[in-house]
Amino acid sequence: MSSIIQAIIDKYSNVAMNIFDALIVFLIGWYGTKYLVKIVKRMLTNADVDPIVSNFLGSIALWGLRIIVIITSISTLGVSTTSLVAVLTTAGAAIVLGMQDYMKGIVSGFVILLAKPFVKGDLIEINGYIGKIEEIQILYTFLITFDNKMVVIPNNDLAGNVFVNYSHEDTRRVDIEFDVDYHTDVEKAKQIISEVIQKHPMTLENPIPYARVSKYGDNAITISLRAWTNTENYYALKDDLLEQIKVEFDKNDISIPFPQVDVHMQA
Repeated sequence: MSSIIQAIIDKYSNVAMNIFDALIVFLIGWYGTKYLVKIVKRMLTNADVDPIVSNFLGSIALWGLRIIVIITSISTLGVSTTSLVAVLTTAGAAIVLGMQDYMKGIVSGFVILLAKPFVKGDLIEINGYIGKIEEIQILYTFLITFDNKMVVIPNNDLAGNVFVNYSHEDTRRVDIEFDVDYHTDVEKAKQIISEVIQKHPMTLENPIPYARVSKYGDNAITISLRAWTNTENYYALKDDLLEQIKVEFDKNDISIPFPQVDVHMQA
């Protein structure tokens, strides 16, 4: 009787030890992989690798290593890893077939990283949203808009659609149109606009900025302003010019007309 009890104790004590060992392997591996990926990402950052690339590769490496940790933990319990890998391979193939859209997103993410149409911090516009690139993950790219909202865009959209990268070039042209009354001295209005442009410290001297008549409308003459500035100063310069030119127009009695209709009544 004692031998039977001892055999049962030995059997279940071995099972308990296997479970304990598997739990230790799982916990150490699960959190260790996270720490290991952080080290690798830090090394990539020190090697001047784009932060977007390091984050993207880090997320893939993290889950790849954790799958290995799970398989190793199960193996510690005494389960045959050969059959487990075969089951996981079959299940993985089924999952891939059922998640083709997600796989396209992953492939699109790789395409974006290899082509590098933008980098972290670039200002882009897509699907009506304008924001700075914050991060690229396996399936999605994250934008932060001017009013600090996060926009989540599928990588499929970025890889398959047209988008505008406002930060790609070092300089941008500011285009503004001003409507003035038909009775306005056009040369004087152009001179005022040119003086405001030239005095502003953010305006580049080359290419040369200018103001020219561009259109004759129903109620006004349109004068178009063209001035170049560094990309990071684009919005600041545009806002300043709009404000300052309006102030100068008011000082010189140059009116900006609004649509109106003259009605003549006959008795």
